[in-house]
Amino acid sequence: MAQLKMYWFTENELPEMTLPEGYSFSHFRESNRQVDIADWNESIRTWDESDISDEERFKKEIYDFTDIVPEEDVWFLDYNGEHVGTATSFIWSNTGIGDMHWVGIKQDFRGKGLAKFLSYIVQKTLKERGAKIVSLTTNEWRVSAVKSYLSAGFLPVEYDEGMQERWEKVLDTYGIEKIQMVKEDGSPYKIIYRNAHNEKE
Repeated sequence: MAQLKMYWFTENELPEMTLPEGYSFSHFRESNRQVDIADWNESIRTWDESDISDEERFKKEIYDFTDIVPEEDVWFLDYNGEHVGTATSFIWSNTGIGDMHWVGIKQDFRGKGLAKFLSYIVQKTLKERGAKIVSLTTNEWRVSAVKSYLSAGFLPVEYDEGMQERWEKVLDTYGIEKIQMVKEDGSPYKIIYRNAHNEKE
């Protein structure tokens, strides 16, 4: 089943965020490769349980993307110098669309509202780099993540069969009455409503 897709438009205002005390951002460093790859994998492991090594997963999801420059695009959220979360920001060379890629928080730091800071640094970076749209894909079972993205101003994208109905059910989950849905080219699709799928059943 296709993942949910969401867009944020960089013409929108991005309120400044201040990290809580003890937290900071850093980038992947080739000189710290072994530790950084291990921490990246621990941050995203819940979302990818495939039976491959840390090195193979990082290669598949980071190095194999020709548009990703790890030391510029792979972010870490750090607490007192320890990597506790990650997100990757890059721009697709063939479309000019920015991408929020592999956002994750280590197990012990989940539930603290930290994902919004990773969203923020990716949105800020891609806006500054000139992308008009920031795109991400996720799954509806990642309830806290989807809620965080909606709070950050991301909109649902109609791009595959059944997407509208799936999003209507997501709105039900969060008690959101309605939201603008957009097409894959970024143009408006329609306003969708939380109870609309019930009327079809």
